[in-house]
Amino acid sequence: MRIGLLLALVLLSTGCTHDSDWWAAPPEGSRWVGYDGAVVAVPDWWTTGETLCGAPVEDTVYFDSGATVDCSVPDYDRSADEVSSLAVLRDNDRYDEDDLDGGCEEWFAGVCRQLFAVEGSDAIFAVTIDEEGDGDFEEIRDSARALPDGVTTVPLGIGGPGGWTPAWGAEPAVVDDLTRAIEDAGLEVEVETVEPDPNGDVADLPPGSLLGVEPELGTPIEDGGTVRVTVMGTSGP
Repeated sequence: MRIGLLLALVLLSTGCTHDSDWWAAPPEGSRWVGYDGAVVAVPDWWTTGETLCGAPVEDTVYFDSGATVDCSVPDYDRSADEVSSLAVLRDNDRYDEDDLDGGCEEWFAGVCRQLFAVEGSDAIFAVTIDEEGDGDFEEIRDSARALPDGVTTVPLGIGGPGGWTPAWGAEPAVVDDLTRAIEDAGLEVEVETVEPDPNGDVADLPPGSLLGVEPELGTPIEDGGTVRVTVMGTSGP
């Protein structure tokens, strides 16, 4: 399986030498997301980092450290059987060929998780599809591409080897970790402060909370490019 995927990636790279900026224009209705030089296309309406105790709580993409989370929220894992998601994991020699053949592996009770790898990358992609119309595993796997030289991705995981993906509303300390991760990736950070309507939806967020990242986490970007991090202004509580 991995040999076949490598051949597909080579053919794609060879056939697209005249289109080296393909990474800036994802297929219609999708967006690129990836890690360690490899990206895949997921539905563009999937969110980023919407997890609870390490499990997705809505259709989303996120970095998964692979660790077992000790969570005090009752039945937190029940949400995992109601969403579709793409988890990006580091290989770290934890997986063999049988783990990465796209077969159905029970993750939570009743939840099928399908894994695949991209040769030349330390990325493992794990896909869960809740229902028809949420996305398609085969399409996601077949979309895998290696990024050209000079292109990287906005970090999807922050906080070191056991990292995770921050989401909207993350606290200021997490924003500090995020900006550090972006800078460590060789990218520039531009922090924009927004002073929202005190009666609006974000009025309860403390100053410095995360409101947005552009390009989104995991998105391809040229080496040395600028990432805009938008945070809550002082009009918060």
